[in-house]
Amino acid sequence: MTTTTELRPLTDRQREIFCWIVNYIAAHGYSPTVRELCEAFDFGSTNGAMCHLDPLRKKGWIEWQENKARTLRPLVQEDA
Repeated sequence: MTTTTELRPLTDRQREIFCWIVNYIAAHGYSPTVRELCEAFDFGSTNGAMCHLDPLRKKGWIEWQENKARTLRPLVQEDA
């Protein structure tokens, strides 16, 4: 797993979403759906959620398998 010092930094909003994903997985044992992300952040559509997830993916913080549910996963362990 990569550490935060090796990646491009996140904006405050990206960090908020990343932390929510990490906490969701820790609490439930599986990753959230895009629709659950929409509900948590009051996005009007799944496209709105993807507009936030795509930069996280491009920066190397998360990944998922296309067209498969609950495959969203963090690739980064936060530095203490």
